[in-house]
Amino acid sequence: MTVGLFASPLEEVVIPNADIPTFFFERVEQNSGFVHGDAPRAVFVSEDGGESLSLAQLRELAGRLAAGLYHDVGVRRGDVVAVVLPNSVYYMPVVLAALMLGAQCTLANPAYTARELRHQLEDSGARHVVADAARCGAVCEAVGQGAAQQRISQVLVVDRVAPGAAAAAAAGVPVRSVFDVLRDGGFPRVALRTEAECAQTPALILYSSGTTGAPKGVLLSHRNLVACALQVMALQRSNSPAGMPPGTGTGMAILPLFHTFGFAFQCMAMPLRGLTTVVVPRFDMQRFLAAVQAHRVTETVMVPPIINALVKLPAGATREKYDLSSVATITVGAAPLGAEIIAMLEALMPHVCVLQGYGMTEASPVLSVNMRATRNIASSGPLAPNMEAKVVDDDGRMLAAGEVGELCFRGPNVMLGYLNRPEDTAATVDADGFLHTGDIGYIGEGCHVFVTDRKKELIKFSGFQVAPAELEALLMQHSRVADCAVARAFDEGRQTEVPRAYLVLDPGVAPEARDKTAQAVVEWLNAQVAYYKQLRGGYVLLDSIPKSAAGKILRRMLA
Repeated sequence: MTVGLFASPLEEVVIPNADIPTFFFERVEQNSGFVHGDAPRAVFVSEDGGESLSLAQLRELAGRLAAGLYHDVGVRRGDVVAVVLPNSVYYMPVVLAALMLGAQCTLANPAYTARELRHQLEDSGARHVVADAARCGAVCEAVGQGAAQQRISQVLVVDRVAPGAAAAAAAGVPVRSVFDVLRDGGFPRVALRTEAECAQTPALILYSSGTTGAPKGVLLSHRNLVACALQVMALQRSNSPAGMPPGTGTGMAILPLFHTFGFAFQCMAMPLRGLTTVVVPRFDMQRFLAAVQAHRVTETVMVPPIINALVKLPAGATREKYDLSSVATITVGAAPLGAEIIAMLEALMPHVCVLQGYGMTEASPVLSVNMRATRNIASSGPLAPNMEAKVVDDDGRMLAAGEVGELCFRGPNVMLGYLNRPEDTAATVDADGFLHTGDIGYIGEGCHVFVTDRKKELIKFSGFQVAPAELEALLMQHSRVADCAVARAFDEGRQTEVPRAYLVLDPGVAPEARDKTAQAVVEWLNAQVAYYKQLRGGYVLLDSIPKSAAGKILRRMLA
């Protein structure tokens, strides 16, 4: 091993030269529980059991939808299909159908306002949109304005009957049901068979703020996502509890599927490992507990605020009402989780092993995950298979094991780059292919990754990235705001970071009206953004925003 260069101690995975649909169906077919017996298990099932898809139904639906998208909707190779859906058993069929045609999918947060969604549609160059009836108004409003209006001629909804939404009519955007375009017959199936094709062909465009700045489209190739799925599968196979046969068990998808963590672990890795995946459209603690009991869930993935809420449930009033003894493994990521919270949960649920991981959208997202056999709850686990890491100081000098600096990673799951942003790509992925995370930490014994701080300015609310620059740009549009900054605060109750505004008000605001005005500004901004970007940290009034000589906000001085 080169001094300062760290390689995963885990056995490398072999990455096939295949596109995602080919890889997905071939691997899922290898799980006998999905294909054998009088009643094969469902691949995806809704939390209430009302909807489910067996492997045969999933394959048929994806194929019929691909045919309809090609012949009736006009989806072509290279097109971008925006998927604006809550968690659903139909999420993966929609994505697979688009990818089978050689299209790309940009996965959008269904909680986005029309303004936020319009940005993603325009920046990604989306030509088609698949949503659901509940989001139809905001989606049609976004489609009916700006550059998106020139490219997108209709909206498809994953509902049996297309809604006659007033917003849709007002925007002049036709709305059709996905089920009305299903079609039997052939379509030009796009298959990728060489390493170069798989590595260079984008599959997903996910939005991330990277190390800083406004949201950018992260281009993830077919090979990136196949590699990540295999890395997660290898890690989780090793983490299966003793006595559980391979290809059995039930996973639960409570994280949003548009998020890279949710997509990789829940849409890909769970069914690929043979787990039936229970799909939860919206997290609610009581419904979650009831579904765990009803489906005998064996593992799930979570973010720290959910773990914290689970720990703090009133004794004897909630958790004890449900049989949660089937749960053996909880993988947690998207933000650091304190060792004391892990210990508290495992004391309350002795049958559970909590395994913390670390990643980012630009890595599809896995960089490291703890192993049951070698777990260190202060760490995010060893480097994932096929991964290399280096730690660098401010001068770019590579550091030795145990020395603290910026964490950088290289592997087959690292993104192609940012869409139409070569300068941002070059600033994030260096000439040697290492992804610079903006996170501070070190590599410890056994190539365990320890994250100690964050160099970047992003705020992580319950696993969602919030870019201060975006909120600052909005705040500056308010007539009463003379200057502003947004920085992270920590919410002990939620166990997550939250955005807080630092406001310099217009001199014309009377002293006795300053707090009332600031509160009105906060409420105004909260109405403009998705729920996770709202200023839950409140506001602080200042006479001036601390800045460097070059005009850069000195966030470290905001407290």
